[in-house]
Amino acid sequence: MAKRLNINFDSDLIESISSEFDLRTPNKEALRKLIFTLDGDYDPEVIQVMNLATGVGKTYLMAAFMEYLRRQGVGNVVIVTPGKTVQAKTVKNFTPGSGRYIEGAQIPPDVVTPQDYSPWIARQNGAAQLSFGRETPLLAFIFNIQQLIAPKKEEGGTSDGSQDAMRRKPRRFDENAGVLFDYLKSQDDLVLIADESHLYSTSAAAFHSAIRELEPAATIGLTASILEGDHVIYKYPLYRAIADEYVKTPVLAFRKGGYGEDEASEEQQLRDALQLRDIKQSAYDAYIAQNELPELNAVLFVVCSDVSHATEITNLLRGPEFFGRELAVLQVDSEHDDDLTQRMLEDLDDPNSPVKAVVSVNKLKEGWDVKNIAVIVTLRAMASEVLTQQTMGRGLRLPFGKYTGIRQVDQLDIISHQSFKELLEQENVLRQFGLEEAVSSNDRSRFEYEIAHIGQGDETTGAAFGSDSATEGYQEASNAPAPYTRTSFGDDTNTDAASNKPTVLVQSVNDPSLTDEPDLTYITIDPNPAFLGTSYDFPVTIIEAKQPEIDLSGISDDTLAAAARRVTSTGDVLYRKEIVAVLGKSLRAVDTESAEVDSVHVSDEDARDALVKLVLNMSMVPKTEGTARYIAQYLIPRFMSASNLDTWTVKSLSSAQEQLRQTIKDFIVETLRSTQEVPVIKAKAIECTGYSLPIGEKVYDQIDTRDEFVRGRVYSGWFKSLYAEESFDSYTGEYMLARLLNTSPRIVWWNRLHPFMGAYIYYTPKDRYFPDFVALDDEGTYWIIEGKDARGRDDEKVQAKRKAAEQLVRKLAIDDVFSNSHWGYLIAYEDDIAKSDSWNDLLALAQPVTNKI
Repeated sequence: MAKRLNINFDSDLIESISSEFDLRTPNKEALRKLIFTLDGDYDPEVIQVMNLATGVGKTYLMAAFMEYLRRQGVGNVVIVTPGKTVQAKTVKNFTPGSGRYIEGAQIPPDVVTPQDYSPWIARQNGAAQLSFGRETPLLAFIFNIQQLIAPKKEEGGTSDGSQDAMRRKPRRFDENAGVLFDYLKSQDDLVLIADESHLYSTSAAAFHSAIRELEPAATIGLTASILEGDHVIYKYPLYRAIADEYVKTPVLAFRKGGYGEDEASEEQQLRDALQLRDIKQSAYDAYIAQNELPELNAVLFVVCSDVSHATEITNLLRGPEFFGRELAVLQVDSEHDDDLTQRMLEDLDDPNSPVKAVVSVNKLKEGWDVKNIAVIVTLRAMASEVLTQQTMGRGLRLPFGKYTGIRQVDQLDIISHQSFKELLEQENVLRQFGLEEAVSSNDRSRFEYEIAHIGQGDETTGAAFGSDSATEGYQEASNAPAPYTRTSFGDDTNTDAASNKPTVLVQSVNDPSLTDEPDLTYITIDPNPAFLGTSYDFPVTIIEAKQPEIDLSGISDDTLAAAARRVTSTGDVLYRKEIVAVLGKSLRAVDTESAEVDSVHVSDEDARDALVKLVLNMSMVPKTEGTARYIAQYLIPRFMSASNLDTWTVKSLSSAQEQLRQTIKDFIVETLRSTQEVPVIKAKAIECTGYSLPIGEKVYDQIDTRDEFVRGRVYSGWFKSLYAEESFDSYTGEYMLARLLNTSPRIVWWNRLHPFMGAYIYYTPKDRYFPDFVALDDEGTYWIIEGKDARGRDDEKVQAKRKAAEQLVRKLAIDDVFSNSHWGYLIAYEDDIAKSDSWNDLLALAQPVTNKI
């Protein structure tokens, strides 16, 4: 049996080195666990596997571990990498002066590579050069696995560039120093670090044989993808890394109907991906400008089926319909792997990099750690190949080293032609997210018991991950009121210091199985922190009956639309769902903001002026400043926007003048025959303050079906609402409308109006009603919104309310208080909501009225 390492577990030294390398918490925990293991009764022939999620920073752990070994007297470390790309990156990680050098070591290692034996040769021919006082640098031998495997033929040269020549060199006698392979085997303190160790399993015989042949005193495996049979001593799975905000949150982007299988569908996927990349770039640029940071490209990563496919996609992306520049697209595969390609790949996050897309054939799965991959599109991929940690891993790293609070920056978009349901149903996905073994088999029965007895029959039970303080309060839970019934689960990395045994940690608040006391806790609903301090004035109205003057705001949009050809233009919608890892429930996806193409607006100043003059010069039209302003700012722009004309001609303008003249004339005649109910407008300040739910009421997770809906129940997760928790009176008319508002990129915020807020509109001199929502869009328009049953179209009362609200909105255009703001009103019938993929779709179907042009 190989000799074990002679090192000691030094807690103070671990703390010191962790601080010097600025290790993240999971890497610090992993270092402590690793040193503790190597100071114990471990088997040198067994790989000690550290299972760390991609993007957490395992290279920093590697560097800190090597510095610990050096200070404990270990002098030789072999780092085995899976290929040339990772090897080149690793050499730079340990070379002072490199842009990718990892700071922290008091004495940087002397790096030995297949191309440069000089540090080892110098050490063999004399004492180490003590460039750092009396300290001796550690020798770091950085080889890829192909360079350590025994050659098929021992006879032959070592410099002809062939694979066997490359493998002969470390086993061939060097007249200046001897045989490198023999030297390594002779070292009692040799430590071998297998980067991406899942590639060196016992099933890969040649790889495993090469590692065992060196007879290291210890072999350490670093991987994000453990294999069955691996001896795992530390786990930090992907779901915890996401929860702890060390990596981006994966987001699935897809079309409702999916994509086809032909070339046209691939082009559509790429167009969608480029649209998302542009959105990401805008978010990057805004954050960079705000924080005075160097420029950084948001990069698209395209995964293809083979080299021929990758070449086809690369040429397409370089064409005029996409990027239009050769250097903007980098192809990296077995036939495109020269030094220039490698340099461009390594400099992908450089401010001067021209690359905006990388096209590959699964070649960049391991060890490629640039930070600015923003969108991944997997073409012709099986569902099981998309949501793997190695595929996602290229884009999980944070572009600015931390969460920015900007969703588009902190999220990684993944596009595939399959539906998201197909992706989430793959068996390997659970394992990739680290959920499959998140509860140890010893504690599974306790876990299942706790799940069964927490919140029985209550949909509020959920899972919280990633909290190092999840153990606190298990015994004190019954005394700690909280708004949610939560269950927090540790994984096998949480250990009892005395017994060194894994534990499962469960926290239960007001669990009826733990106490017979009635639930007397109450929940306070506070304003959404994202919109703290937001307030607005709502135009409360009363109705006065009198013989009106000629008020052109009484002309409805429907009447104007009948006199002009209407133009509607809505873009395609790309749905986006954020992937959430829920222990015991596999994976699920929750709504996040969708992506849309920009709409087009057409106008002509000469036509506008001619139509304004026409109306102003008509008899019976009041010659007042207010009327002139209404005609110029609302009536004519609204009439023109309802037209389906790309350009105005003399003939089309003449026709428009005739239609408009007749419409105004008919309105005046009708007005003079009747008495109008005129709204009087008052401003009601709407300020968001906290309020409490009745005792015993709770907040529930969002739902997906009508059957799950309970009227008046408060649901969470409304990230664009002024309150992140809200209740509704109906599912199809209000809840689904709220979901549409919540995910639309055109909506800035929305507010569920409750009667106690005092926002109402009179639709007769005696009757008033309370609208359902107010929403602010990205153009500054406040929308008063009603969610209604489809039968409301034929309901006289509903239509009376609509008429009053629409006239109110038009009136606001000239109101002294509200004239500087823009308002709109629409009724969202439940069937229109169901048909709408976006806010623009709903606007097209609902035929709203606004006073903004």
